[in-house]
Amino acid sequence: MITINKVLEFAGLDMTKKIKIARHQDTRDIDVHGLLATGHFDIYQSYQEKNQFKDCDYLVSCLGIKNNQALFIGVYQVISTISVNGFPDDINVPFRGKAKLNSKYKYNLVKLPGFEELEHRLVINWQNSAQAWCMKIDTNEKEVIQLLPKGFVRDFPGYLELSLSYIELKAIMNDPTANLVWHKMLSSVGGVYLILDTEEGLQYVGSASGKEGILGRWKEYAKNRHGGNKMLKQLLEKDPDRVHKFRYSILQTLPASLTRNEIIAEERKYKEKLGSRSYGLNLN
Repeated sequence: MITINKVLEFAGLDMTKKIKIARHQDTRDIDVHGLLATGHFDIYQSYQEKNQFKDCDYLVSCLGIKNNQALFIGVYQVISTISVNGFPDDINVPFRGKAKLNSKYKYNLVKLPGFEELEHRLVINWQNSAQAWCMKIDTNEKEVIQLLPKGFVRDFPGYLELSLSYIELKAIMNDPTANLVWHKMLSSVGGVYLILDTEEGLQYVGSASGKEGILGRWKEYAKNRHGGNKMLKQLLEKDPDRVHKFRYSILQTLPASLTRNEIIAEERKYKEKLGSRSYGLNLN
């Protein structure tokens, strides 16, 4: 059996040190994959309610994925720990008010170089859902199941379950080989989609049809960020980094055989239901 211990040791990690392995998967309506994509994961990981990383030299971090598996995202050196009373009020993060409210420990974690070839690619078996999310790695060896292709973002979760950050959307659109399933599924349907600006809760409802369906439309967003939409463009002209507050999801899939007018009719229904003309980013 090939374990993550053996793979990391081969990659240069000193396995004689005190090492823990963690599988992050938050059930409080928090997408840890999204936090990683938007650069908020490190601060999320560094605050803990319990002294999870006590007596630990290194932390092997993973994200929870389906079938009780975990995706390796990096090795962190535990530099120091300080006591805190909750999460800071002056830090704006997507998980504010949902997680880390009762944090007691703040860790200074520094990501180690040298494991980039394995990050976001190495999939391990966590055995069962009842197992602790953080444990000593030497007494809990995890089997390596798969090495994903370079550029792979994440498994396709289903049309109505997906929610992507701009970084994820761009990576998927720009690498069709590593994300082949996404390209096949999104190009096979038309539909009505939603772009949510999480900064203010503004919504843009759009639709896609034609040869490449939703894939073709989302390629435009990956390319220029606004897809030619006037209000999105104005928003990004004021603040180019605002795109990292956007989330992309699908409201309804429709057969590719429908005409453009038929799909636009469905789009109008969602604009009315969500009020995206009066209170969102739709002009008409």
